[in-house]
Amino acid sequence: MQCTPEKEVDLNLPVFEETPVVECYLEPGKPYRLIAYYTSSYFDTPQIKEVRDAIIQIQVEGQTINLNYDTNPRPGETKRYNYRANDLITVPFQYNTNFALSIVLNGKTYHANSTIAPPVLMDSYLVNCNDEQRCQISIRFTDPVLETNFYRYLCIKDSIGGEVKQDFVLNDELFENGKAGFGGGFSYNEGSNAVVKLFNINKDYYDFLNSVDDAQNANGNPFVQPSKIKSNIPGIMGIFTGFVVDEKKVVVY
Repeated sequence: MQCTPEKEVDLNLPVFEETPVVECYLEPGKPYRLIAYYTSSYFDTPQIKEVRDAIIQIQVEGQTINLNYDTNPRPGETKRYNYRANDLITVPFQYNTNFALSIVLNGKTYHANSTIAPPVLMDSYLVNCNDEQRCQISIRFTDPVLETNFYRYLCIKDSIGGEVKQDFVLNDELFENGKAGFGGGFSYNEGSNAVVKLFNINKDYYDFLNSVDDAQNANGNPFVQPSKIKSNIPGIMGIFTGFVVDEKKVVVY
């Protein structure tokens, strides 16, 4: 068999244009906070280039909240933010109320709107262990039958900062008569601890998370079409959304 000699090919790639990325999650009872940075080229050294000079405001029911550049972490936080409001100003427990985001950056203004869906609470959880002392966790909850709902299920080993064992999103199309539940594989050792979280999310966040997952799966796969992140902030990549989390700590046995 005759082998084709190797040949180098030069590709003229277009000039990369960095794009602002914004993530803002409204959680009732917690301060207003946001992270803003720029995208970087696929071929660049991995780094985070922060947005430092944006004017950011959130409006809700006639109140305007200013978010200023502030990178100081707060006790108990597991995520990094670089824009914050006064820590004494917290997100209200107002469900299905419109929150409006405004960002002025590089002479352009970007707008987005979102709401916080009412909480959906877990009715119960079940731990099931096999003969090899490996255990699975499942939850049960009541899905509001007169609404279209979207959920995120997150299960973390040992503690909030532990290893993520399950993380997925679903809509309620498969649930009947309000009876709903999620579960995972035999991912836990008998006697270990876990944190289970149920998020009631809006469709924008559901679409965003699915598109991020699709983009990660397509990365480096020559047989898959590149996937675009579904942002709900026109002109910017990212997400502006709110949610309520029902959280339970589980001893696996």
